[in-house]
Amino acid sequence: MKIKELDLHGLGHEYAKKVLTSWLKNNHVPYRIITGNSGTMEKIVREVFDSEKYRCEYESYHNLGALIVTRR
Repeated sequence: MKIKELDLHGLGHEYAKKVLTSWLKNNHVPYRIITGNSGTMEKIVREVFDSEKYRCEYESYHNLGALIVTRR
C-alpha cells in the first residue's frame, strides 16, 4: 500500500499550516509529509498533529526532511 504524500517544501509557513489543516480533514493516515530541511516546518507539522490521535516520526534517520504520520 502506497501512503499519501504531502510536499510542504518551499511553502510559506502560514500557508503550510492551512494546507496541513485541510489535509488532516480530508485524508486518512498514514501520510508522508515532506518538510525539507526546515526545523520550523517540522515544528509546524508536529504542532498540527500533536494530539493523542496521531504520531509523527522521521521517515528515517538518514532522511530528516520527511515525517511519517500515523495513528497512535
